[in-house]
Amino acid sequence: MQPLAEVSQAALPLRLGTVHINADGLLGIAATPAPSKQRFAIDDVLYHVSIDPVGDGSRFRIWAELGYVPYTAQSPQRRRDILAILRATQHLARSCFVVDGGQKILVIGESHVEEHIDVTGVVYEIVQFLQEVRPYLRILSDLL
Repeated sequence: MQPLAEVSQAALPLRLGTVHINADGLLGIAATPAPSKQRFAIDDVLYHVSIDPVGDGSRFRIWAELGYVPYTAQSPQRRRDILAILRATQHLARSCFVVDGGQKILVIGESHVEEHIDVTGVVYEIVQFLQEVRPYLRILSDLL
C-alpha cells in the first residue's frame, strides 16, 4: 500500500474529489485537475480568472469590465482620449483591451502553461498580466 505522504505529493493542492481509492484498495489521485474559476478586485476593478486543463498543460484566462466609452454627444474629448489610449495598447503581448458592441471596455489576457497550474502559477500569471495593463488602467481610471 502506498504511504499517504507519497500520494499527497503527487498532485498538490488536494481538493474535494482529488483523492480516491482505486480497485486495488490503494489511494489514488485524479490525474487531470478540474477547471477552476476565481474572482478578485484591485483598485475597484473586478477581475475574473479561469483555469482550464488542456492536455498536459493549462489555459489561463483573466478579464475585467472597465466601463463604457462615452458617446460623442456626451463628451467628445473624453471619447477621443479613451480611444487614443486604447489604440496605444495594441502592442501589448499578454493582454488586449477590447470595446464590444455596447461600447463596454474589457481587458482580456490569456496564456498557455505547459504544466497543470498550481496556486503559485496562478499568482505568477496574474502578476504578469497586471504589470502589463496597470499603467493603462491608471490612465483610463481618470477618464471613466
